[in-house]
Amino acid sequence: MTRNTDAHDSDGLKTPRTTLRRKPDRGSHDWETIAAILDEGLICHIAFETDGQPYAIPTNYGRDGRTLYIHGSPASRLLQSLAEGIPMCLTVTLLDGIILARSVFHHSMNYRSVVVLGTARRVDA
Repeated sequence: MTRNTDAHDSDGLKTPRTTLRRKPDRGSHDWETIAAILDEGLICHIAFETDGQPYAIPTNYGRDGRTLYIHGSPASRLLQSLAEGIPMCLTVTLLDGIILARSVFHHSMNYRSVVVLGTARRVDA
């Protein structure tokens, strides 16, 4: 997770890239909120680009403090690409409820999510 401390966020989680644009009152840069979502989630999706082709791969993950560990085979395109230090995006979403309305135009979902932007590095066990 890129950290850039500024006057608006003493925790360093809010940057120009991570500024919430649509309905910012429904989001948070609070670490405790982020950690709770990461701890409750089981599956993440990792998006990256390699050889001009975008990919979004689901996998499981774990957290130790502010470090995220993703699961994968060393032979996988995902881990080989991320080991090169390319930009990536990791998302975790928790579905809390489905809202059904009389019209399909008003159906909705209640969910919590985390989006992590940055680069990865290989960790050998």
